[in-house]
Formats: sequence, C-alpha cells, structure tokens
Amino acid sequence: MTFIVINFKISFSMKTLKAALVTILVLGSYLTADCQKSGSKEKIKSIIVLEEKSDALIKKQYKESETYYDNKGNILEEITYKQGKVNKHFKYEYDSDGNKIKEEKFDPSGKLTETSEYKIDNGLRVEKIVYDANKRIKSRKIYQYTTF
Repeated sequence: MTFIVINFKISFSMKTLKAALVTILVLGSYLTADCQKSGSKEKIKSIIVLEEKSDALIKKQYKESETYYDNKGNILEEITYKQGKVNKHFKYEYDSDGNKIKEEKFDPSGKLTETSEYKIDNGLRVEKIVYDANKRIKSRKIYQYTTF
C-alpha cells in the first residue's frame, strides 16, 4: 500500500514539474525576445531546453526544444521534440522592421511541408498566403483593420 502512495506522489510530481517546465519555456521565449529587443548587452543566440524524466528505476533526459534567434531578438528557428525525436520544426524570416514575412514548416525528417508568406503595409499584416510543398496556394487570409 505504501508503494502505491509513493508511486502516485512521484507521478503527480512529474506532471507538476512538466507543467512548470513548459511555463518556464514559454515565458523564457517571450522574456528573451524582449530582453534582446530592449538593448540588453548579452544577447541570446539560442536556447535548448532539456527535460529529465525519472521513475523508480530509470532516469532519462530528452531534448524538449531548440530556439534560435537573430541579433534583433527575432526567432529564426524553433524545433520541438517528443521523446528526443523532432516533432515540430519551423523557420522564420523578417523584414528590416522586425515583421515576420515568411514561415516555413518542416516534417520530422526535415522536408519542407508548408510555407506561409505575410504581406505588411504600414507595420500591419494585411495578407497571409499559405503554400504547400509544391508551392500551390492552400489558403489566403486578408486582414482588414478599423482605426480611430
């Protein structure tokens, strides 16, 4: 009976730890980008997040994610992992004002599966076109703004 209670506490602790790590990762990405854009002396080039899982017998460490930045704090590449294998992979491009103008999505083997291109007018996104791997249009969004 005691073994079951201890095992339950370990499972609960691992879920809590995982939730905390995900929260830290998300907040870290935002804070890092803000830090780099605010002119901080130490600019971050990349972040690698490792997750450690353990049970009563085994301790394993997996790479959870990789994020790479340019010198302006923009995210250039994001890779997330599941059980140490690539799960999601994106690359981004920006214009001189820091607006995202291109997003590429890759499958776990590294093959390009989708490209999104963004058109910016006066600092506002006005259009998003999504292409498949063969450069055929999959979808198009038009953004309309109302101003005061």
